[in-house]
Amino acid sequence: MLLKLTSSDIRDTALVDCATGDVVYRTSTPTPALLRSRAGSISSWASPSRSQEKLPQCDESTTAVLDKEGQTVAEIVWEGRHASVIRIQEEVLRGTTELFDAAFVKIFPDETFLPTRMEYTWRITPETLTLLDDDDAVVGRLYADCSLEKGRAVPALRPHSGLDYLELSQIPSDDMLEVVVSYLLVSTLRDRLYSVTKYVYSRRKRPLANIRLHATQSLTNLRDSIRRTISLSTATH
Repeated sequence: MLLKLTSSDIRDTALVDCATGDVVYRTSTPTPALLRSRAGSISSWASPSRSQEKLPQCDESTTAVLDKEGQTVAEIVWEGRHASVIRIQEEVLRGTTELFDAAFVKIFPDETFLPTRMEYTWRITPETLTLLDDDDAVVGRLYADCSLEKGRAVPALRPHSGLDYLELSQIPSDDMLEVVVSYLLVSTLRDRLYSVTKYVYSRRKRPLANIRLHATQSLTNLRDSIRRTISLSTATH
């Protein structure tokens, strides 16, 4: 399935099936002023035992994922750039720590591997974003800044004039929603992830040993930061 993202803002966009023209999912993130009226929504999905879950306040934002019928099927509550609460169908997760496997995150200068609890792994590079299954086969791929020609995503003629397309293949229908939610979270991480490595490795005037040392330190700090981000909600609940 090839999905067109109708906006560059993944928190407010539609994912359209290019084959049928149907909207498969839509994301919507109300402004803080509108969020007050929805502040208690998470508690209605959570079980009584989760009644003490931290609920979104007016200075937070919540991204809703709607299905083709317009029904909200998932939500991400953001505290800044961190997801503090995630709901997928009736399951409420305490942030990304329950969606990604931080213990097996692998960060290299040119690529990062971020595994999910469903045994899929996002492979992130400065130029590409792909989804691997448990056999390391590519089952998902992002085509950035493209146009559609004969049913295929091709690079746009002019930079920044195209749209993003997400291709997902051999994904069971039961997994599709969670894959989309994980894509939303991974997308928010990608730019920040490589700003550090690009800076370190572009400083060519430094001796190679110094470059390696600073690169290692930066990557270690970034890896730890990602793990803290993924596990942040565990420490706050």
